[in-house]
Amino acid sequence: MTTQWVMGDLEKVGLLKMDFLGLRTLTLIDNCLRLIRKTRPRQEWIEDVYKLPMDDRKTYELLQRGDAKGVFQFESDGIRELLKRLRPDNIRDIIACTALYRPGPLQGGMVDAYVDYKHGRQTPTYSHPEMEEILRETYSVMVYQEQIMRVLNRLGGIELSSAYACIKAISKKNKEVMDRRKADFLKGAIERGVATETAEDIWDKIVVFAGYGFNKAHSTAYAQVSYYTAYLKAHFTPEFFAALLSSEIEDGNKRDVMVDHIADARKFGAEVLPPCVNVSEPEFSVAGRKVVFGLMAIKGFGRAASEDVVRARTEGGPFRDLFDFCERVDLKIVNRKAIETLIKAGAFDRLGGHRAQLLHALPRALQAAQERQHDRKVGQTSLFEAIEEEQTSASADDLGLPDIEEWTEKDKLKYEKEVLDFFLTSHPLTQYTKELQRYSTHSADQMATIQPDTEVVFGGMITQLRFHNTAKARNGNSRYMRCKIEDFTGAAECVMWPDSFARYKDEVLEDRVCFARGILERQPGRDPICVLTQILSVEQMQKEACNEVWLRMRLGEHREHLIDRIAEVLKRYPGTCPVWLCVVDGNGKQGRLRLGGQFRVNPYALSASEIEDLLGPGSVKLVGSGNGRNGR
Repeated sequence: MTTQWVMGDLEKVGLLKMDFLGLRTLTLIDNCLRLIRKTRPRQEWIEDVYKLPMDDRKTYELLQRGDAKGVFQFESDGIRELLKRLRPDNIRDIIACTALYRPGPLQGGMVDAYVDYKHGRQTPTYSHPEMEEILRETYSVMVYQEQIMRVLNRLGGIELSSAYACIKAISKKNKEVMDRRKADFLKGAIERGVATETAEDIWDKIVVFAGYGFNKAHSTAYAQVSYYTAYLKAHFTPEFFAALLSSEIEDGNKRDVMVDHIADARKFGAEVLPPCVNVSEPEFSVAGRKVVFGLMAIKGFGRAASEDVVRARTEGGPFRDLFDFCERVDLKIVNRKAIETLIKAGAFDRLGGHRAQLLHALPRALQAAQERQHDRKVGQTSLFEAIEEEQTSASADDLGLPDIEEWTEKDKLKYEKEVLDFFLTSHPLTQYTKELQRYSTHSADQMATIQPDTEVVFGGMITQLRFHNTAKARNGNSRYMRCKIEDFTGAAECVMWPDSFARYKDEVLEDRVCFARGILERQPGRDPICVLTQILSVEQMQKEACNEVWLRMRLGEHREHLIDRIAEVLKRYPGTCPVWLCVVDGNGKQGRLRLGGQFRVNPYALSASEIEDLLGPGSVKLVGSGNGRNGR
């Protein structure tokens, strides 16, 4: 029998109210441990994740760099910037970071205060010795509800149950209750020897921080899981990424997330191998310290088909070729369409023949397999079957793969994206990596966080191109287009209205690599969209994007000594183009400083790689007139 009651009623009668959360991260950790036990020597196994050392230097270094993609609760750009500023070196910092990264503390200055106190830029002050004991761990900042409750209890004599009710009343701005509790607190504090002025000051701080205070027990439990995932990422990188990618397989809306995780895995040195029928498991796995693409992550190739491939491979050993594969799998489960997706995904690349040949030969392979399977089913076997079995490996050559041309790299990647939903082995934009970094003011994944009405310039490939007509023609034009422009970070939704489209319609082609200029629009409840005003080829962008040079630095990450080294580089390439220093803080806010005339450069001669060696990839932007200045 089950009963339901409103949570407020439960609290009033003194019952304990608890939240139970199902976290996919716990499954991720469990899967990661299974992979470790499967791929590592026994001495490296983790028997109990709860016994991991909580002072591991490598783990904290990972967090301090902000390399926390895939780490529980620390995946967003904003909180990773906070990690860089905070530079956590103990579990208490991680607990505090989890509690502080919320709108209230961020806007109320609590985060800045905590960071400045931790790094000695300011000195914590305490209005009473009891306050120091309670708030020492958070450098005098009231971060947790439990801290405020202890202050109310120890200094004001308010019972803990009433202290919690007081916090809730403050957060809801209930003036009647607040006035009553203030009187109780001041009376209790004075009785305990606290000066009236000090007691008033402490109450004022409670009122400020109580609305922002976070439950420490909640934050601690989350911080513990965050630490475990960061530890696994730092020490068992391929197993961690295999488990992380597997956790996203079932979610069809996580294409961009998987792309991001694969890029992050490669950044950490964990190569992600394409799918292979002789190596891949249903989910992502690890072989030789490399992540192997899971068969289930191929579109249209579900769990049943993946498990049947593994069954056939386990029972009969590695597949010798396409014909052997078709003969040994259950063709009712792994049907023709499924095998076509495997070919397009590159899962047969190691078995001989190129993808165009294999796709062309598939009908014959299926026919031969069906005939062999039928003969076995009815008991019609050859006296020389044993000899035929030994010769199966030559069946592909006997039947002959067609002598046809390989797919072009463009077609190969097109089919790969069709069945994987993203590019895995390469990307059509790879040859334009430097141009995208240098001339784009924003990337596709930043569109979700920048302010509306910001002018942006970004490069990528036009995809999902759609044409429409407006209800009324304007200046004789009614046709407009919608598309996505995709770069290495994701895809940005775009629209180009009739007037602009009339000028650039010949430049708008599916799969074309280009640069786009536009204004970001954001409406409540909708994803941001970029209203395009201009489409430029890569060559055109190179000619136009040379009016200013922007150098991007991160506060707290880049140190003062770099300024002199940057100055040395700039002075080696004198010219007429002004240079701006764009300094970004941990909240993503940016200030621009124009350097003096002695630092003007020739943008065509400037060695951007020298500066990027100091500040990191993508830190140099060559900006055209008006490029993305608004909102930056």
